[in-house]
Amino acid sequence: MQRKIKMLSIMAVALFLFAGLVSQIARADILEEVFKRTAYVDLQKIFQEYQKKKDLEVRLRQETETGQKKLEEMREELERLKKEYETQELLLTEEAKKERQQEITAKVKEVESLRQKISNQIKVRQDQYTQEIIQDIINKIKQIAEREGYIYVFDKAALVYAAPIQDITGLIIDELNKEYGAEKNE
Repeated sequence: MQRKIKMLSIMAVALFLFAGLVSQIARADILEEVFKRTAYVDLQKIFQEYQKKKDLEVRLRQETETGQKKLEEMREELERLKKEYETQELLLTEEAKKERQQEITAKVKEVESLRQKISNQIKVRQDQYTQEIIQDIINKIKQIAEREGYIYVFDKAALVYAAPIQDITGLIIDELNKEYGAEKNE
């Protein structure tokens, strides 16, 4: 009887150890599967190499230059008014002086108002472009992650180390630029 109890005890311990071993193997398989289905991207690099971002930067620069030209024209007009006033000041009546000063003051306010308007428009446009680019990048990452079966995609900046084989940055950039090129040519 003692022998049976000893044998049962040994079998129970062996079964317990076997179950633990199977559990560890299963966990290792799960971890390996998770690792295979995990990727990372370098968001900074994607942002910098996305052609749409470069094109929108050019467009924003052009819009800024156009606004600056308008502003410069108004500033030149203001300077012209000031010079006219200075050269004619001695010949003008007090009422005419007041009118010219009011005209100059109004032009100064107009120039400042235009400067603020242009600055605000550029800021709004820049925010719109940035948001559009970020949304494109996020959508492409999601699309590729679903297609390739990734369950996690991390930003490289959040990682201390990751195997280069898990880096899908180039794939994201290539597909974004290919898609954008096709849209641009339509």
